[in-house]
This record gives sequence, C-alpha cells and structure tokens, in this order.
Amino acid sequence: MPRDKKSPHPFDVALGSAIRSARVRRRVTREVLAQRTAIPLSNLRRREDGLNETTVSELARIAAVLDIPTREIVDMALADFNGGGTAEDGLRKLVASVSEPPRTVDPEDEIPYIGPVVADRRHAAYTETEEADPSTED
Repeated sequence: MPRDKKSPHPFDVALGSAIRSARVRRRVTREVLAQRTAIPLSNLRRREDGLNETTVSELARIAAVLDIPTREIVDMALADFNGGGTAEDGLRKLVASVSEPPRTVDPEDEIPYIGPVVADRRHAAYTETEEADPSTED
C-alpha cells in the first residue's frame, strides 16, 4: 500500500527558502553546494524546495560552505516563517506549531476493557482460569 504523502511543515519551506537565498547571495550554484557538502543534488533540491527536512548536520555543512553562520540561515527562516517579523517571534510561532495539546479519549474511541490491573507482575501472564502454582515461585 502506498504511503500517504505528508505535506511539508511551513518551517521546512522557510528554511529551504533561506538556504536558497543564502546560496544565491553567495553566488554558489546548487551543483557546487551539493558537491562541497556531500548532499546529493536531488536531496539538496528537495530541501531548498521545502519538501524534505534539513538535518542539523546538513545545515552546518551548508553554512560552512557558504561561509556564513548557521544562525544567520536559521534567523532568516524564522523571520520568513513569521511572515516577515522577528526571528524571536518566528521561534515562538514554530514552537506553538509543533506543540500538540494532550489528546483526550472520546466515548467514540471504543477502547476495549482488558481486565483489572495486576499489582504483582509474576502473575500477570495467568488468566482467570489458571492459578499460579505457589510451589514453582522463587
């Protein structure tokens, strides 16, 4: 069965755009950046397009080749992610976007009853019809 395609997170799109912008500003072609960072060209293209997540290791290599601080690329991405605001506000927005509220159980979930909780784990494998043989216990 084919996997469901997950849509990229908006921050991945912003980070890819920041990487592309930094690369173009430094007048480095995508091919040269791919070669110098040992990131396959197709992977680099997907990262710049925001289709794939960029690892911290890849980002560090990209920044090193472009001779700019990693923080500068991240700050550009955070500002873009925030719609042109500050990097700090972008970081707050990013954290909020990946923080999920605790899941609650709905009555429709139909969770099956699995029996009482057994305090003593030695007997957890026995069913109600079987009795533990005390003579075999440690």
